[in-house]
Amino acid sequence: MKYYDVMLPVPAGGIYTYICETELRAGQRVEVPLGRRELCGIVTGENIEPRPDITYREIKTIKDDEPVFGEKYLKFIRMISDYYCVEVGGVLNGILSGAVLESQRTNPEVKSFERRDITLNVHQTPVYDAISSELNGGFSVHLVYGVTGSGKTEIFIELAKQVIAQGKKVMYLVPEISLTPQIENRLSARIGFDVMSYHSKKTPKKRNDTFWAFAKGDLKMVLGARSALFLPSDDIGLIIVDEEHESSYKQEDTPPYHLRDMAVLYGKLLDIPVILASATPSLESWQNAVSGRYRLHTIPCRPDTDMPDIEIVDMKKEEPIGGVLSERLYNELYKTIENGEQTILLINRKGYSHTLYCRSCGEMIMCSNCSVAVTYYKSKGLCKCNYCSQEIRRPKCHKCGSDDIAEYGAGTEKVAEALENLFEKKILRLDTESATTYNQLSKMLKDFETGEYSIMAGTQLVAKGLDFANVTLAGVINIDNMFGLPDFRSKERAYQLLVQVSGRAGRASKKGRVIIQTNAPETDVFSHLNCTDTGFYEAELIRRKLFNYPPFVKMCRVTLSHTKEETAKEAAHYIYGVLKSVGGDAEIFYPAQAPVYKISNRYRYGMVIKTKTNSEMSRLINIASKSLKENMKSTLRVRFDRDPQFFM
Repeated sequence: MKYYDVMLPVPAGGIYTYICETELRAGQRVEVPLGRRELCGIVTGENIEPRPDITYREIKTIKDDEPVFGEKYLKFIRMISDYYCVEVGGVLNGILSGAVLESQRTNPEVKSFERRDITLNVHQTPVYDAISSELNGGFSVHLVYGVTGSGKTEIFIELAKQVIAQGKKVMYLVPEISLTPQIENRLSARIGFDVMSYHSKKTPKKRNDTFWAFAKGDLKMVLGARSALFLPSDDIGLIIVDEEHESSYKQEDTPPYHLRDMAVLYGKLLDIPVILASATPSLESWQNAVSGRYRLHTIPCRPDTDMPDIEIVDMKKEEPIGGVLSERLYNELYKTIENGEQTILLINRKGYSHTLYCRSCGEMIMCSNCSVAVTYYKSKGLCKCNYCSQEIRRPKCHKCGSDDIAEYGAGTEKVAEALENLFEKKILRLDTESATTYNQLSKMLKDFETGEYSIMAGTQLVAKGLDFANVTLAGVINIDNMFGLPDFRSKERAYQLLVQVSGRAGRASKKGRVIIQTNAPETDVFSHLNCTDTGFYEAELIRRKLFNYPPFVKMCRVTLSHTKEETAKEAAHYIYGVLKSVGGDAEIFYPAQAPVYKISNRYRYGMVIKTKTNSEMSRLINIASKSLKENMKSTLRVRFDRDPQFFM
């Protein structure tokens, strides 16, 4: 009998010791008993110093003859655990689906076919040459800053072909599942085999097939959203993170990792190049590039056409047509339809109306579980909370009991309805309520590409990397709600969203136009929407440095929640006192109610920690975590969100 440590996907701890007669190697999967359950875990190595006072249980089943997870992969998990101060079991549970971890090996066929080659243009070639020369030079990080539609993807395809020709594999990561149908087809045609994708909306069978095809080496390039970074494999030669600025790369569950940062960490561990790409880089990546930590590559123009003209419309001077459109945007929509061209419209709200109120007393209709207003969905005939998903069929005023309820504010449903009435055209509505499955999403995008719809109206999904040759007009219905958020990144996000949605227009041979409706045209973000203008970054970095915000400091947001408000408040003040007593030079902000102070009947208090170094932040998080475990109620929930992206 030998003793083996096994990593299990459980929140507490995660490493448990078992005995087995068979010789095992690190990286093999085994099934073991834990309490009354049996779980699938990963052998991390032999335990040569078992404790004599413990009776160890036996490993039940050995699932693999050979290791599936390499030593560097297991080290990667431990590094994530150390950085985010989360037990390794919590990391494993948060990065790899349990169904995939337990799955049986499959032998999917990766179909090959004749690939379609292209020649890079004079602006793409220097970027390709610069990165290509470092593909075999170990770890490096390259920030490709190219205007929307400049052909960044074509450069990555050529680099991927070079890596694959050397017998290595490529990970191509995108921020949204909505991007995978288009890019999957594009990559496959150019690479010469089926580039399989991996994300949560794939069927379990297809996810398992992609997992095993990549792990065993049959699949040389994988496309995926966040979770695809954690597919195990030997011989990874290149990691590409497209649209690296996207906040959806940040995981809200445990561990609260940011994929961009973890891709760089994994690349350093594997000693391979990492490419980060965006037309609107994050402030963190931009600062790393201008300071010399990353290599900066720029593509200043599109290959076939000029950048679209951008026009700002002051809605204070307008009487909206159909309740949603300025006269200028209405005229441009009409002209675009007459020319047989297409339009993408951004509405930064989903549902029919984002606010309901009582006509009798004026009170807003709030979710009974959360401190937020409910959203009205006319298509479903109900109101819904976008935080806890509570549904209300017949809303009544919580204050006076009246059922005389009115609505205001326009979401995607109301805009789509108004457009159909105005133009007598079927409108494609794209948001998370209308596209609930991968197949449904793929069909919607295909229908738009083939010209079945003249107008696509949707939430931020429409701004994220979609490429349609016949789209010549992009419109922004509402954006002002982003400027007032209690978040130091609000202007950065608004800038990125506006530039990205503008980039959907005029991507082929036809000139594009962009109409942005706003009640605050004087906002400085609107003066920096030219892709080649770096003024926004220069001004924002000065502001961040002045007020001591990332990327110049390390930050952690601590959120404590409980069903009793006083318990959450007491815990927040307790941990504040602990951190102030040991914080040294760290900046500890006084605890306060979270902006959304109640979610799912749990009251939320929080604080922010700022430090100069990562090591100091890790020290404080570990002290706070240990102190809470020893002194607070077990029903209290605490979240340490390192490098936070959201503050609501």
